[in-house]
Amino acid sequence: MYGTIKKLFVASAFVTLCSIASLYVGSRVAATAPPTQAANALAAQFGGDPGDGWMLAGGLLMVVAMALCGAASMLWFREKQGG
Repeated sequence: MYGTIKKLFVASAFVTLCSIASLYVGSRVAATAPPTQAANALAAQFGGDPGDGWMLAGGLLMVVAMALCGAASMLWFREKQGG
């Protein structure tokens, strides 16, 4: 059981690193790109800025990493209690 817990924690750390890298790339793309003007006011509300896709992917990866860490923590506490 401890092997599974260790694998979940390692996967959580790896996905966290991927998330951080994705957020960094998104911020660099947004910083180097010239500002864009949306075609209309409705399109401006949904953010068509460069780097938004990377930032969205980074945020979603962070949610996945938190879920993996939560699952590993639940298994670890359950194993620690002996049940």
